Amino acid sequence: MPSFAESFWSNDLNSGLAQLFDRLYHGCEQCDEFTQLFASRMQYEVAYGRQLFGVRNNVENINDFQDSSSTVESSLQKMIDATSNEGKNHLDIAANLEELVLKPFSKWCEDHRGRVKYSEDILKKNAKNFQKSRAYVAKLEKEYFNSCRKLETYRNTNFSEDQLRKAMSALKIQQKYDKHIEKEKDYQHFATIADINFDYKTMRETLKLFLTGLPKEEFKLPLISYSFPNTNNGSDITKFIIKYFSLKDSDHAETFAQELITLGFLKHCNGVGNNFVNSEKFQYQWKKDAYKFAKVPYPNEIDNIVRNNDEVTESLVSHYMDEITASTPDIEVSIRDKPELTNEESILFQLVKDVEDADTKYRQESYKMDNLRCSIEELMVDHLTFMEKCELDRLKAIKKVTFDFYSVFVNKITSIKLNVDRLMESEEAIDPTQDLLQLIKEHRTGYFQPKVITYNNFYNPGTTQNFGIDLETRSRLDKRVVPLIISAILLYMDNIYPDLDNDKVRISIWISPVKLNLTHELRAILNRKQFQDEGEIIELLKQSKYEPSTVASVLKIYLLELPNALIKNDITDVLKALYLDYSSPATSHDSIEDKSITEKLNEEVVTDKDDKDVILDNKDMKRIKGLSAILASLSKPRIATLAAIITHFHRLIQILKMGENGEHTALEFSNSISREFANCIIEVNIHDGNDLGFKIFYDLLQYKHEIINFLKEHNSKSKK
Repeated sequence: MPSFAESFWSNDLNSGLAQLFDRLYHGCEQCDEFTQLFASRMQYEVAYGRQLFGVRNNVENINDFQDSSSTVESSLQKMIDATSNEGKNHLDIAANLEELVLKPFSKWCEDHRGRVKYSEDILKKNAKNFQKSRAYVAKLEKEYFNSCRKLETYRNTNFSEDQLRKAMSALKIQQKYDKHIEKEKDYQHFATIADINFDYKTMRETLKLFLTGLPKEEFKLPLISYSFPNTNNGSDITKFIIKYFSLKDSDHAETFAQELITLGFLKHCNGVGNNFVNSEKFQYQWKKDAYKFAKVPYPNEIDNIVRNNDEVTESLVSHYMDEITASTPDIEVSIRDKPELTNEESILFQLVKDVEDADTKYRQESYKMDNLRCSIEELMVDHLTFMEKCELDRLKAIKKVTFDFYSVFVNKITSIKLNVDRLMESEEAIDPTQDLLQLIKEHRTGYFQPKVITYNNFYNPGTTQNFGIDLETRSRLDKRVVPLIISAILLYMDNIYPDLDNDKVRISIWISPVKLNLTHELRAILNRKQFQDEGEIIELLKQSKYEPSTVASVLKIYLLELPNALIKNDITDVLKALYLDYSSPATSHDSIEDKSITEKLNEEVVTDKDDKDVILDNKDMKRIKGLSAILASLSKPRIATLAAIITHFHRLIQILKMGENGEHTALEFSNSISREFANCIIEVNIHDGNDLGFKIFYDLLQYKHEIINFLKEHNSKSKK
């Protein structure tokens, strides 16, 4: 059954969420209608019960009939008593409706609406921020490409190759000069702290010792619940100064710490003023300027990710310029003399700097943006799963309150049995699972098909990440027909199958659900590094110690994140027509209890071996030939990748057949794995569902030899 987490996605995120929460608020209004019904019925029961109970007051001379022996008068008294008792029963019904039905259900509805509102606010706020960030990254990309074009235009217009080499040599001299000036600055006087003179270099090393050697803690202000990260109390700072700087006493150490506050490296968290106090009660935070001055990474997860990538990612613009000057010998010039540059060279150097700055900023924001995308996808999956549970609980709550509602009447009034029976029928007719499935089918906006935010480098696109890159481009960069990520994961799975306990475990690797955040963690490990062969990837997978199911999920997410599906959209319509004319006996809706395809075919052959066997084989043959011919139009990397995946699962199916009850196990696995990879090999249309992908993948498994041999023959003829 499809779920919320895979049914309400859209490119802008907002439209899918808007559709979902529109239906969820419709459910809240539906609950309000039930509440109004219960309240109205309670009011009518109160009014009717009071009228019946007060009938005694409307009969004149009622006290004269109490001791009468007349049968008529006795009958009247009994009728009045019966009417009063009936009124009391209706008042009891009203009281039970209020206490057992109306109050608890009203409170539950209010809480449910609050949960929906909370998730809506969180998701829409994050989706809005994501769109803003996406627009900002697009702007940075445009600025980066514009800077590159300006550099290229100016270089081609104003410099010949010899002039450019000379200019870039001058740039190296300028850079050496700048580094020399910066190095000389390290030994200039910075400040005098506690009678100790510090130059820039010594001050930087001192701060680095404080930031890395002194354990930090998070300090929370009482009442307002505001937190300060990276803090130490006054006592810890004083002890640290005395220990590492050999100061004579705590007063001297306090003076040292006070100077750190004055210089802007420390700030007070829970006191007034800027005086340093040697006490455990006073907390001080190390400011970002201290981390920046000491050149120590600020403890922030996303920034560290970006910073680590910067450390291992060489500036492609600088590399490009180095190639230009590779054949030019270095010019021996004293770095103490500032080089004289022409106006054209100055402009060129500024353009190079602009490109490097734009490239750095764009690359950092691209990595941040993709991490943000992963975080938002995880957040959406969590909230969509939670909303699905809430919606199912709402439907179950309506079912239960309907039961409670008619139970009040069953316990009190037998005369309204017919209405109670009708209420029971209405309660039995409520099917929460069916309603939830209908909500998804009628109002879903899209399957989970993540769109990767890629970093498009001007000179070498696709060289800094593995996921979200076009399959042909990735194959070309890997120098393989099948991308290294895919072949390595399949080879890794082949290696671990013998070590697994049984066939059930081998099957569960591919069909068990995996948390998206675990998949994203392993994806991030594999995404940033460019691999030379499968061995590097397999070794990395072994070291990461992730579960085999997580490794399998990375293969699925790799296929889902391809810009164009493995089977491209331009042949989808032809495949639809083929399966419409020569429909496969298998569909994604077949239940486990249904007979297998093999059993159905065997029954047909036994029933009429001379006729129906030929017809069925002829129909299958036409469908498989058509499928093979259509797939032959795909590019070589796509065909090879598809063949590698199918071959892997075909081998696994053969292994399963050798086990106990192997044929049944293999058939169930074929159906399950076809459902798992239906969305991975073809782009799913929300209106058509994933039946087409299921049928194609199932046929590829069942007729693997016929289809692969046809594709190999077609490829051989094409080469000739």
